[in-house]
Amino acid sequence: MKRSRSVLYAAFSLAGGCFAFALLLQRDRLQEGLLLLLAGSVLAAAMLYYPVQLAREAEKQRQEELARDYSQMVTLLSLYMTAGLTLRSSWEQLVRNYEEEKRRSGRTAPVYEEMLATWRDLKGGMYEDRAYGSFGRRCGRPEYLRLGGLLETYVQQGNKELLLLLEQEASSSLTQALQEVKKKGEQTGTKLLLPLLLLFALTLLIVMVPAMLSMQAKI
Repeated sequence: MKRSRSVLYAAFSLAGGCFAFALLLQRDRLQEGLLLLLAGSVLAAAMLYYPVQLAREAEKQRQEELARDYSQMVTLLSLYMTAGLTLRSSWEQLVRNYEEEKRRSGRTAPVYEEMLATWRDLKGGMYEDRAYGSFGRRCGRPEYLRLGGLLETYVQQGNKELLLLLEQEASSSLTQALQEVKKKGEQTGTKLLLPLLLLFALTLLIVMVPAMLSMQAKI
């Protein structure tokens, strides 16, 4: 809907520019007409690009949240299974907890939304192995594809080492998350370095220029 609306607005902008160009061309005002045509074209391009950029930013944020919540989700899943619940019951418990939290706070989380969709698939009759594999593919990230494969294999073959594998996943994902936080901190520090250097240079100019002018005046 938003995409079609943007296309419509872009078409209106371009049509308006073309109309203004034709009108001014009849009045021998070619330069002004070209400027209006250019303005209409630029505005149309901006209207077409804006929703694309918004979609990219939304997907980027989604991927970041998926990466952030992976360790927590896997840890909780392994804890429920260690307590004696089946994989399906553990999945259901995580979904129930999320739904309750969402009703209370209004916040959503992509990974638990995908788990909720998977739970609906399971209740709708989809085979467990297919549901878990589809979960990993919808999330799209390598860690989720790996997890989906593990759960799929567990359902098909009854892998007795699933709990150990889940614990390893949780541990490795936590380590990776800490590395990402450290990396982002370093990137933030690097980004802040340039403004600080510019501020330092400006301070030097404010201090040194009057002093140099004063010295020249004395000479």
